[in-house]
Amino acid sequence: MTFSEAVSQTSDPVRLWVLWLTLSMAVVPLLLLVFEGSRRDGLILLVANLSVVVAMHALYAQVGFVRLLGLPHIVIWTPLAMFLYLRLRRGDMHRVPRLALSIFAATIVISLVFDYADVVRYLFGDRASMLSG
Repeated sequence: MTFSEAVSQTSDPVRLWVLWLTLSMAVVPLLLLVFEGSRRDGLILLVANLSVVVAMHALYAQVGFVRLLGLPHIVIWTPLAMFLYLRLRRGDMHRVPRLALSIFAATIVISLVFDYADVVRYLFGDRASMLSG
């Protein structure tokens, strides 16, 4: 079963969240790439998001659809969230890129809350497939 097939078997809220993550991971970097002064941010997000996708699919191939899949988010998005926080504190960004970065930052922080909880649960022995219940 592919990662996409596994996601398709999850609950509606999980599928909608994965859809939101996927859209924001694609749209926000591309939006930033077209704005003068935000291209560097767009490139950073693009590289980070591609890294997450590659790492998650590789990890999925090794361990299946288990809570450990949050690990690539933790490793890549935790420093990215800190970078975005510092970047957004500077006031030198146009309104649209700032809004896009803010939405993306909020999205990955919400995801990280679930990811940290999932990885901790995995480390404490919850190794079952997330599709089993």
